[in-house]
Amino acid sequence: MPDFDPRPLLCVRNLAVAIASRPILCGVSFEIQPGSIMGLFGESGCGKTTLALALSNLLPERYRVSGDIEFEGRDIRRCSAREMQQIRGARIALVMQDPLLALNPVLRAGDQIAEAIHAHAKSSAPRIRQKVDSAFRLAGLEPSSRIWNAYPHELSGGERQRVLLAQFLACGPSLVIADEPFSALDAPSALALSALLREIRGRLSTAFLLISHSPGILANAADSLLVMSGGRIVERGSPREVFECPRHPETATLLRAMETAGRRR
Repeated sequence: MPDFDPRPLLCVRNLAVAIASRPILCGVSFEIQPGSIMGLFGESGCGKTTLALALSNLLPERYRVSGDIEFEGRDIRRCSAREMQQIRGARIALVMQDPLLALNPVLRAGDQIAEAIHAHAKSSAPRIRQKVDSAFRLAGLEPSSRIWNAYPHELSGGERQRVLLAQFLACGPSLVIADEPFSALDAPSALALSALLREIRGRLSTAFLLISHSPGILANAADSLLVMSGGRIVERGSPREVFECPRHPETATLLRAMETAGRRR
């Protein structure tokens, strides 16, 4: 692993989110170092996606948010809408679960990446083309005319996920928050994507927060792990420590339930 700046890239302190009188996140605290891959593990409905949206300052106004979210030394909860437009995509990328929904269905893959580049930096057409090709390669896609000119529905699930990743990597974010990026992929594609993320981390020192309910994927991809249950972080450690010797009873219960569900499929 490369040498990283010891100062946290992202520092979350006592984050709480509620809607009406119902708490969703309670006292969530953690740090992400530059160039690290942190996994967030938990069952559906435990608050993982709410956390991802909170870190991107994308929660609707009806949500009540308290606590601190410091990114690259800035408290993003106090950033203006204009400041957040400059941060999102360029510094923090949020990759949602279904790329078919996240990508524009009537825009070709290459043009979607070109638009993302143009939104954050003014460049000439030839320079944008070079950046798009580089982003495709970085995401593990050969920038062929087929990929460049394809609409999202014409690509495989793995290709769509890589196009979405290329769209964000083209802007050079220091943190990528990926919410269940493996759920629509078969096992070989998911393993290939997790290996690609580690390769990107090694080349660019990009940090990742990988949100998943799959222990196998997180064990393969993440350096460290947070376990969430009921809106709280109940355990943290390396994937091996957490998955092989869980200390918190809720972690052990969750792992047993997922193992049982896996045997039934």
